[in-house]
Amino acid sequence: MKNIVKEKPLIQNAFEILLKELGPEKTIRLWQVLGIFSKDYLKLRKRLFKGKSLKQLYKEAKSFNI
Repeated sequence: MKNIVKEKPLIQNAFEILLKELGPEKTIRLWQVLGIFSKDYLKLRKRLFKGKSLKQLYKEAKSFNI
């Protein structure tokens, strides 16, 4: 877990690239294949979206035509 926290900027950057290139549906499918969501998503989402406002999340989602 320490490595994940230490490499948070790298991981966040990679997730953003995946979302941009693959879109949310394929990115989530990839995360499932890789076992990223093998833990409780409700706990994970707090870390994934920490510091982002609802407005910011909406803007990001809208950019994918959701």
